[in-house]
Amino acid sequence: MDSVLSPPSSFCFDKNASDAWSLNERWTKWKRSYEIYSKACEITKKPVEIQVNILLHVVGEQCRDILDRLPDKCTTVEQVWKTLDEQFHTKRNVTVERHKFFMRHQQDNESIEQYVFELRKLAQTCEFRDLHDELIKDRLVCGISSSAIRERLLREDDLSLKKAMDICRAAIASRTNSEKIKPEREETQLYNVHQVNRSQKEVSFVKSKMTSSRGRARSAGRDAAAAEPESVRRAARWRAGRAPPEARTPHALAPRPRGRLLAASEFNVNQGRAVPGSSKMCKYCGIVHKKFECPAYGQRCVRCSGMNHFARVCGVHYIEESDEQDSEASG
Repeated sequence: MDSVLSPPSSFCFDKNASDAWSLNERWTKWKRSYEIYSKACEITKKPVEIQVNILLHVVGEQCRDILDRLPDKCTTVEQVWKTLDEQFHTKRNVTVERHKFFMRHQQDNESIEQYVFELRKLAQTCEFRDLHDELIKDRLVCGISSSAIRERLLREDDLSLKKAMDICRAAIASRTNSEKIKPEREETQLYNVHQVNRSQKEVSFVKSKMTSSRGRARSAGRDAAAAEPESVRRAARWRAGRAPPEARTPHALAPRPRGRLLAASEFNVNQGRAVPGSSKMCKYCGIVHKKFECPAYGQRCVRCSGMNHFARVCGVHYIEESDEQDSEASG
């Protein structure tokens, strides 16, 4: 066992150090380490003289100098511990130790267990006696960093240290689970928004395709109309001239520069006489005649230059009387 366990390092200290409290704590920790080593190696079963020499060897040169200056030589382990304790132990100021305890707050990223552990360490030198756990519980309520958990603890009756720690653990676990669920909800919402945006983009793309298709169709229609023969365009203008007045284009309603307009009532009534074998007025010549005997067939309209109709039925309620018609009537 001696060859397996390594003894603690020699206890070293600064003789001119002014922080006696730190030296006291370091000596207490070192002494605790040696006691563990001594029990593990069963040093207490060895003769007393060997026990003393092992301790003097492990404790280090600085401590041996202190023991060598004593008038009486230490012959037992208990005498060595007593002499060194008197050298390094300093009487504690209980007020200062309690001030440290009551000013201890939970640090950032410090768990409840770690915070209570640090409070227990500080309480060891405060001499709380029977109020040890009660004061640690009160300090936990006052020093915890979460105000929500503090309010939860203050609502409890007969609150003990164990119950307070259980409440703190449950609240922290609930908050942790909520924080894990929140990102999942945000990811779901972002996915839904992405899907909506994608659908809107697809609808906009289809609308743009339809708009461009209609634009190309209108452009193709204009190109096809421009490529039509003049006779076809004249026929289209003639049909537009026969439309009702509100549906006519400005081109169809443009005034003619020559001649004068005669009312339909000024026509010779004999032109509308009944003809055997027919029952209605012809829409191309304005008179009643037999089938296939229209006098307007092959004639050009003097108003719109269209073929196969007279000017008096050229889509308006007025006709144009030209100089050519006057000469034909006089002849």
